[in-house]
Amino acid sequence: MTERPGHHSRVSHLMLSLAGLACILAPARPARAVSLAELLSAVAIEARTPSTLRADMRIEHEGSPAVEAVLVASGRRVYIETRTGTRALLSPGKTVIARRGHVVRAPVGMVLAGDVLLEDLEPFGAHSMPVAQVSDENPVGIVVTGAPAPPSVYALLVHTIDPERSVILQTKYYRDSISKLVKIRKDEDFTQVGGRWRPAAIGVESLRPPSSTRLALVWHEAPDLPATLVTPAGLLAPSPISWP
Repeated sequence: MTERPGHHSRVSHLMLSLAGLACILAPARPARAVSLAELLSAVAIEARTPSTLRADMRIEHEGSPAVEAVLVASGRRVYIETRTGTRALLSPGKTVIARRGHVVRAPVGMVLAGDVLLEDLEPFGAHSMPVAQVSDENPVGIVVTGAPAPPSVYALLVHTIDPERSVILQTKYYRDSISKLVKIRKDEDFTQVGGRWRPAAIGVESLRPPSSTRLALVWHEAPDLPATLVTPAGLLAPSPISWP
């Protein structure tokens, strides 16, 4: 019987597309049995911070002045402030900023610096990839492919995950379609702080147009920072951040 046009749901179409992409990525590699739900849950747990952590960041983008920023992580939230005045609060699947005395959602695709969007630094959550599947397994890690939860500027993400430390080592970002790769991010030089693994270096290579951005992060525990900093009210209050 001929199927009616539009019979399949959007999710069904996406699953078929992901299945096809997985075949391209790993045409002859037998996949080891892995619980995807447990893997993604472990990454989400590692992304949360039981204590307040601070990272002093230096963001360098070729051809532009370096940007100094501070990242504060607490629980499931991340607060970002640049020395030039940008302030944002990130949680899995959501970024808000202060505008005209109100806390509002950040525009989709809002740039932090260079090739890095605010969205790129949102902590990973249990529902960050509602439709996902394991597409490969190699000596580096387990590759998980899926669409990010909306709103997002990306059509598809491909994460390479270290299953031992439950961290994302590499992300490929696809925009507009699942075949348009626009940039690749690599997290490196992991260090343990506050009982969590965090990268001391992040590199982002943009393909369209070609450019690169480097983030250097110096992490330490920061129990002296107020808990309200990582709340919407904290965005409207004067910043308590001291700069080195």
